[in-house]
Amino acid sequence: MTARWTLIAYRTPTEPSTARVSAWRALHRLGGLYLGPTVCLLPTAITDPTQLARIQTRVAAAGGTFDVLEIESFAPVAEARLRSRCNEARADEYAEIVEQSEAIVAELEREGARDKFTFAEVEENEAGLTKLRHWLRRVTVRDVFGCPERAAAGAAVRRAEERLAAFVEQAIAREVGANVAEPFTPHERRLRVVRGEE
Repeated sequence: MTARWTLIAYRTPTEPSTARVSAWRALHRLGGLYLGPTVCLLPTAITDPTQLARIQTRVAAAGGTFDVLEIESFAPVAEARLRSRCNEARADEYAEIVEQSEAIVAELEREGARDKFTFAEVEENEAGLTKLRHWLRRVTVRDVFGCPERAAAGAAVRRAEERLAAFVEQAIAREVGANVAEPFTPHERRLRVVRGEE
């Protein structure tokens, strides 16, 4: 029978905490479900041996141990409980994505109400939206059991994208309007014609 789960058990020195914190972060990023302080379970479908080897190397270099065990199956009740816990972890992540997406929309609404259609606002919110897109992709990869909240997270990111696109259009229109309101002097116009800009 093919392994369906990968169990990781590791120990790291108490001090410094660098190896412990690094392993904790890396295993969470891979989609690990923690069963105890240093015992983690990964669905085999998303287990990345190369990433696990890197974590193992760092833990070993710090003087710790890192064991990887393949689990063929659990009792049906335990399997269902583990899948449910994985989905709960993904639901929490999707909820954060929804919250951050709504924060971007709210920020754009506030700045629009203040007539602050600036490139700085556009750039700031584009950076935030880029991070959200990357985060959504990472969570989607970890979501091997079809968490129901995935659709809401995707829809929230799309709403933020649409609101930002509308904000950009308004910013461009305001900038163009401001430039039209300040016509070129005859000398500036002649220079533009000579340069082929008109």
